[in-house]
Amino acid sequence: MTSPERYDYCGLYLRGASEDAAIALAARATGATRDGRLLCVGTIEIEIRRNDNGIHDGADFPTWPIKMEIERGNATSRQVIETVSKILTHAWQAGCDAVAACDYEDELPEQGGYPRYRD
Repeated sequence: MTSPERYDYCGLYLRGASEDAAIALAARATGATRDGRLLCVGTIEIEIRRNDNGIHDGADFPTWPIKMEIERGNATSRQVIETVSKILTHAWQAGCDAVAACDYEDELPEQGGYPRYRD
């Protein structure tokens, strides 16, 4: 049995877009409402900000310049997976690099994107 807490949080890292472009991309992908850097899809909250972790041009995704923090609220696991999946696929289609780091990567397109960037 899968623990529901597994879906509580996801860090999605993005390279190839400005902070404003990342906010617009995620809003388009999900149909979210926007309040500054905070997007809401039902009870799912997506905060988009500059990543303070790293050099921002490295190969390791935790150093990429944009980080989206996705919190579940009381959404179902299916809703969370769909939301994160939409952001990933829209980012890739826009030519951005994107990787999701979470406990449910195996349920996301291309394993959350990590295999796309492995050497």
